[in-house]
Amino acid sequence: SSGINAEYGEPTLFEDTSAPQQAPRTAASPPQMQPQQQQQQPNFEQYGQYMRDPMVANMAMQYGSSLATSGKAYVEQNLDRYIPISRVKFYFAVTTDYVLHKVLLLVFPFFNKEWGAYGSNGSEPTRHLNSPDLYIPLMAFATYVVAVAVALGNQGKFTPELLGMTATTAFVWFLIEIGIVQLAMYLISVSTEIRIFDLASFSGYKYVHMILCVIMAIFLGSMGYYIAFIYSSAAIVYFLICTLRYIILPEASGADRIAHGSKRRNNLLLLIAFIQPLLMFWLTYHVTYGPEPEVIKGKKL
Repeated sequence: SSGINAEYGEPTLFEDTSAPQQAPRTAASPPQMQPQQQQQQPNFEQYGQYMRDPMVANMAMQYGSSLATSGKAYVEQNLDRYIPISRVKFYFAVTTDYVLHKVLLLVFPFFNKEWGAYGSNGSEPTRHLNSPDLYIPLMAFATYVVAVAVALGNQGKFTPELLGMTATTAFVWFLIEIGIVQLAMYLISVSTEIRIFDLASFSGYKYVHMILCVIMAIFLGSMGYYIAFIYSSAAIVYFLICTLRYIILPEASGADRIAHGSKRRNNLLLLIAFIQPLLMFWLTYHVTYGPEPEVIKGKKL
């Protein structure tokens, strides 16, 4: 179809179709809806009524319970590969009688005459006094943190952050100690029957002596602290040597285990024993700096 050019008055052979042509809207054709307007809004009231149905609620509870049970079984099964939960429970199987006698053994080890192999036959801590446990170290660790807070509180140095700082510092040094011993065993190529939890147990027994040092510092000042520290150092070293020599020096027998043991094993035994007093002093010496207790002041007057 041809048209007339309005500007020049010349006829055109074809119409320009490059511009989009809009169809004229008539009264019969309704306006087009936008895509967003065409979507139906969700009816939340229907979902609420559906979830309030007792049958649906019971099905959801049963499904959730079965899912939680299967998830718990899966976690326990896979977690036991890395953390032997059953073995950890073994170290907390203690009784009140065992705890009492073990604490007395730690404080007064010089009177004990039976230092047999502590757990080579798998005996539980409740059946053998020399068996290691993690209950006493854990309770002693918490008591040590509280004792340090009390000691520094008497000196006017207590702050709420002190509890967390003391616990964190002691725990970090505990991990460093375990790492040093494990590295030493690797470097000198010594294979022993001592396990990581046994090592953690024997390393944690020093907190019992650290509590004794802090208590003496509270009541008797620096003099009481150093007296308790000297005795506690001798006690923990004697206890560890007498206990661990049956595990670290298995090739020798009788009372001459240390004399006839290999040099590398003797060094490992001495490292585990004598590192305890160093850490005890490092973690407790700061409680001696402060005003002297009233007991000491009264004696001086």
